[in-house]
Amino acid sequence: MFLYYKLRATFLSYYLLAIAASIIILSGVGSANIMFISMGGNDGTAILEMILVTLASMVFLSAALAQLKPVYVFNFFFWGLLFQISFMILKTSIGF
Repeated sequence: MFLYYKLRATFLSYYLLAIAASIIILSGVGSANIMFISMGGNDGTAILEMILVTLASMVFLSAALAQLKPVYVFNFFFWGLLFQISFMILKTSIGF
């Protein structure tokens, strides 16, 4: 929990810089996820996985563009990044 609060304080203190950096980070992680998903084929399950990974980024981007409170934007970024990283680990390690 300490890491969460430390990251949130850093994100909020450098808000405009952090928005640009977080867009780049989520785009890179999302692109890697899509690459791993598409390597397995393009069946219905892969399309559903691609939709889930894309939605994780879209929620953060829509919160940033809607100019929600910075705390909400950070929460969407944090949970979206956590979802994408955990999805990537599941996809690469156990072939989820």
